[in-house]
Amino acid sequence: MFEFFLNYPVSTWRHADFIWASGWPLVGLVLCFFLAILVIAFTLFRQQLSAPKRMVLGFLQLVAVTTGLVMLWQPSLRIELMQAGENTVAYLLDTSKSMLVTDGNEQSRLDHAASLLNDDDLIDNNLFDAAVYSVAEDLSPLSLPFNEGLASNTNSDQRSAIGTSLQTVLESVNDQALAAVVVLSDGADNASALSSEWWQTIKAAGVPVHTIGFGSTVVNDDIELSDVIMDGQAGENALVSATLRIVHHGHNNVRLRVEAGDELLHAENLELDSTQNESVHAIRFNSGEAGVRDIRFSLQSNDTETNTVNNSQQRILNVADNPKRILYVEGEPRWEYKFIRRALHSFGDVEIVSLLRTSPNKFYRQGVESAEELVDGFPKTKEALFRYSAVIIGSLEAAELSTEQQANLRDFVSERGGSLLMLAGRQGLGDGGWGRSAVAAALPATLTSKTNANDYARIRVTAQPTTQGLRTPWLRLAENDEENLLAWSQLPELNDVQPVGEVKPGSTILLATKNRSRATPLLIWHRYGQGQSYILGTSGTWRWQMGLPSENQWHEVFWQQFLSHLSAGSLPQLSVDNAEAVYRDTDEIPIVVTARSDEFEPLDNGELVVNVTTPSGKQVQTTLNADIDEPGRFVGSMEAVEDGPYSISMTQAVAGEAQVPTTEPALQRWWIKESGTAELFDTGLHREFLQRISSATGGQYLDAADKDQLATVLSTQNAGLTREELLPLWNMPLLFLLMLLAKGLEWLLRLKWKRL
Repeated sequence: MFEFFLNYPVSTWRHADFIWASGWPLVGLVLCFFLAILVIAFTLFRQQLSAPKRMVLGFLQLVAVTTGLVMLWQPSLRIELMQAGENTVAYLLDTSKSMLVTDGNEQSRLDHAASLLNDDDLIDNNLFDAAVYSVAEDLSPLSLPFNEGLASNTNSDQRSAIGTSLQTVLESVNDQALAAVVVLSDGADNASALSSEWWQTIKAAGVPVHTIGFGSTVVNDDIELSDVIMDGQAGENALVSATLRIVHHGHNNVRLRVEAGDELLHAENLELDSTQNESVHAIRFNSGEAGVRDIRFSLQSNDTETNTVNNSQQRILNVADNPKRILYVEGEPRWEYKFIRRALHSFGDVEIVSLLRTSPNKFYRQGVESAEELVDGFPKTKEALFRYSAVIIGSLEAAELSTEQQANLRDFVSERGGSLLMLAGRQGLGDGGWGRSAVAAALPATLTSKTNANDYARIRVTAQPTTQGLRTPWLRLAENDEENLLAWSQLPELNDVQPVGEVKPGSTILLATKNRSRATPLLIWHRYGQGQSYILGTSGTWRWQMGLPSENQWHEVFWQQFLSHLSAGSLPQLSVDNAEAVYRDTDEIPIVVTARSDEFEPLDNGELVVNVTTPSGKQVQTTLNADIDEPGRFVGSMEAVEDGPYSISMTQAVAGEAQVPTTEPALQRWWIKESGTAELFDTGLHREFLQRISSATGGQYLDAADKDQLATVLSTQNAGLTREELLPLWNMPLLFLLMLLAKGLEWLLRLKWKRL
C-alpha cells in the first residue's frame, strides 16, 4: 500500500535524499503559496457565505492549489542505484569431503547447498550476475543448474581450502564489479594457512562475505578420538603418560585399546559423561624395549557409526636409553638424598648426576659419565653447567659457590631455560645465605638475608596440595580426583620445615603445610626468563616412604613425576617447533628448528642441514634456511608423498657456529602422514569460523534454515557499483488523489449549499 501511494518502497525513501528537480528557487514556491491565499480569500469574500463556510471552502481550495504548485516544482528522490548487469555476486560452494556428511538426513550437506543455488529466484536476480565456483583444494567454476545427486559425482578425496579460495576470489579482477561473496560450507578448512595477514587481506578487500552454514554442530551417534597428547620420547620399560581427548555424542562408554603392531599395550573401558559432548582421559602404559614403536590408540563401541575413521589415532614413540640428566648438589649426607636417588633407581626418563659433600674438602660423585665430569666440583663454566636439564641444590651454603658460579646458575634458569629446585636444609635456603646470592633473583620467593637465620626446624607438619596444585598433572598421586585427594590426606607427616620466604608476585603455591590450623607455603614455583625455579621447604619427604607400606609407591611417584617435569621443562639445545603429530592429506610437511650454541645463544648460521627418513626407509638431506626475523630459527619443508612415519634427525652437535659430527643423533623427531582422513575428523559445523569471516568483512551469517533471507541480505549489504538517479515524485498517486479529493469535496459542499 505504501509503495502504491508513494511510488517507491520504504527502503528507498530511507536511503534517498529529497530534492526539487525543477531548479526553480524555493522562495518562488513560497510566494506563489501566499499569492494563492490572497486570491482565494478575495474570491470567497465576494460570495454570500457565512464565515465557517468560507473557511472550509478556502481550506479545500488551498489544498488543491498547494498540491498543484508542489507538482510544478517537481519533487524527486536522489538515490544511488545499481544497474542490472554491472555487478556480480560470487557463490563459493564447498565440495570437500566433509560436505558429503548427511547428519542423519536423506540429503547430504552438499546437495542441500546445491538446491539453494538451483533456486531461480535467487540466481536470476535483476541486479546481480552470478558466478558460481566449486571450493575444495582448488577453485573451479561451476555451471548452473546442478543435476540431482551432485554429491555422488564429487571427488570425495578433496579437502577444503575455504580461506585460500576466498582470498583468490576477492583479489580477482574482471569486467564486472564484485558486489558480494556468498560462501556455502560447513566451515571446515583443512588446507589453508589462516594467518593474521589473511584476515587483514579479506577485510581490506571491502567486499562483504555472507556465509551460510550447513550441517549440525553436534554429529549424533558418532565418537571421535580427536587428539592424543604424549611425549614422543621415553626410556626403556618406562611408564608413558598420554592424554586423550574424546568427542562423543550419544555414547555412554567405550573400549580403549593401545597397540604397537600385534602387541596390546593397554586396554580399558572408559565411562563417558552423557551430559557432556567431550571429555579428557589420562592413561599410562609401558614403553617396552628400545626401538621406534608405532602406537595406535583406538576406540571401540557397540553402537553403529557411519564414520569409524576418526575412532583411532596413530603416534610414534621413540624408546631409547637416553635419559635427561639432572645435577643434584648436596651439602651433607641426608636421608632425603638417599631416598630421592632410590626413587629414580629404575626410572629411565631421568638420570641423577650427584655431587655429595662428605667432608669439608671432599665430594662424592655418582652417575657421572666420565672421570673428568665434576672432578673439580660444581661446574665452573656455563658450557659445563648448561649440559644438564635441571639442577637441585640441597643443604649447601651459597658461599660454597663463587660469584661467577652463582651467576652461571642464575643464567642457567634465565638463558639456558633450565629448571632449578632448592631444597630445605640446615645450610639451605635462607640459612645457607641464598637470599643474598646472585641466584636470589631467579627464585620464586624472597629468602631471608640474615646471617645464620636458623629457620630450619625439626617439627611435624602435613603437606597438602593447594587448588592450583590439585590442577597440576605431575603432582597427582592417583588418576581419579577423589583418590588423589585421599592419597594426599593419607601421607605421613614430614619431620622438618623451613620458611620459603615471602612469595614473589607471579609465583604459584603448589603445596602448603598444615600445622596447628596454620597453613604456610611449602612448594612454590615461578618462571624466570626462559626457565623455571622451585623452592621446596622441607627435606623430609623420605618419611612418606618409611611411614607407608613397602608396596606403596606414592613417594616414588611424587619424585619421578616431579623430576621428569623439571627435566622436560628445560629448553633443549635443538628443538623442532612443529605442533602437529599427524599431517593429513598433504604432500609437504613444514619443518621449523630452533638451534642454540653450547651457551644457548641463538645459532647464527645461514642454514642448517637435517636428515629426513621416509616410511620406505629412504634417507635424504634437507636444508633449512635461517629466519632473518628470529635468530636461531631455521625453516624449511620436506616432501611427503608416502603415507606413514617420517623422521628428521641431526647427526651433528651444535657448538657455537661450528658443527662437530657425532655418532648419535643430536635431535630426532617423528611425524605421521595420512591420506584421505583430514575431512573425517571434526566433521561438525564450524559456525564460529563462518561467523568470524562475515563479521570481519561486513557480511552476515545465516544458518541453512534461514537461507531464504539471502536475497534480502544481498540487496542491502553489498559493495556493488552504483549510479545516481532521480526518482520523480510529482506523479505520485497520493498527490492526484489529494487534489481530486479536495476539489470533489468542494463541489459537493457548493452543491449542497446551492452556491455553484
